[in-house]
Amino acid sequence: MRAVHKTIASPAHIGELADAVETTLAEAGIDRACIHDARLIVEELACNALVHGSADEDAHLRLRLQLDAAQLVLELDDNGPAFDPTAAPAPDLDASIDQRPIGGLGLHLVRELAHSLDYRRHEGRNLVRVTLRLDPATG
Repeated sequence: MRAVHKTIASPAHIGELADAVETTLAEAGIDRACIHDARLIVEELACNALVHGSADEDAHLRLRLQLDAAQLVLELDDNGPAFDPTAAPAPDLDASIDQRPIGGLGLHLVRELAHSLDYRRHEGRNLVRVTLRLDPATG
């Protein structure tokens, strides 16, 4: 089991967080497709927490990455206002671009890429857990 822990407090550091995920997974021999998915998921959830979720200068997000032969688990927690990404409505993908409201596509992408997506609120923090299954030939 490989584990990584990283904390960021600014949207300016989201790229560094995603880079750390990419580096860790590449060093573990994970396939490029899974690395790409994990990076997109981390970027989207971190952006939601730090850009959209809170204007508070004391906002911060922690990422824990756990990796074993069968799965990758990304656990993100932040101290922003309560927001359950599992309860966000699905976007209307059939509507024309002019008729679609802004937002929602990133969370839709996260839900499509993840094997599972779980949320809970605990002691004033949002806790999001995303599981990706790994190809048995990698990891």
